[in-house]
Order: sequence, then structure tokens, then C-alpha cells
Amino acid sequence: MARRHLDRVILLGFAVLAVLLYISTASYPGIAQKTSALYVRFLAVSMGILSIVQLGFSMFRDHDTGRLELTDHWPRFIGLLAALIVFALVFEHAGFYLSAAVFIPVMALLLGYRNYPVIALTTAGVLGFVYLVFEKLLSVNLPGMAL
Repeated sequence: MARRHLDRVILLGFAVLAVLLYISTASYPGIAQKTSALYVRFLAVSMGILSIVQLGFSMFRDHDTGRLELTDHWPRFIGLLAALIVFALVFEHAGFYLSAAVFIPVMALLLGYRNYPVIALTTAGVLGFVYLVFEKLLSVNLPGMAL
């Protein structure tokens, strides 16, 4: 399958999934309508908008007919996958912020990025954004360090 076709199929799938996810919140019981449903609707709308925007970009960019290659560097791919698994395992015990503060720079380095000030600013920006959106705006407490 050509990259552009797979890209568009996946993006359409994400848009449909976002709509279904939004619709599913109508069946949430009582108090969940004001807490969990609000959070899930936010995620569904965000995912839907981003999918449609990316689909638009996909329609108007070059028409690459090349075949899809999952990876051109298997050791890097395996390293990224291993880092993701370690993050998932450590997440529960170390908490989100500490795990992500280590995970984001490690991923950048594994991908070959070496601009350390940008890595540090990006890490701080992502963690700050997550804190503002989830903890302050949506009042969702992310897992903290288990003592």
C-alpha cells in the first residue's frame, strides 16, 4: 500500500474514532457527566480536529507513491520501543512527571537530536502544558511518585 493511502485511511479512522468516542460519553452515568465525560469529550474533540487538519495537509502535499517502510534502522526502532516499555513500567512507581522528564530527552537522543537546550525547553514545555491542561484546567490528578 502506498504511504499516502495508508496515511489517509488511518487519519479517517482516527476522525471516526473521535466521533464515536464523543458520542459514547452520552451514556456516562450521573456525576461522570461532569467529570469523566468532560475529559473524554476534550480528548475526542482534540483528536478529531487534529485528524481532520492532518488529513487536509495530506490531501494537498506532494503525491508520494512510494511504498511504506516501517523503519530504515531497526536498532533505533527497537531502542525506541524498549524506552516506551520502560516508561510504561516505571510510570506507576515514579509518577508521570519524573518518568516523562527522563523519557522525553531519552527519546530525543535516541532519535539523533543533539540540541540540548532545545531538548530541555521542549521537555519543560510539554510537562508545563500537561500540568496546566490536566491538573489545572480539567482537574485530573496524574499519578505521582509512590513512596
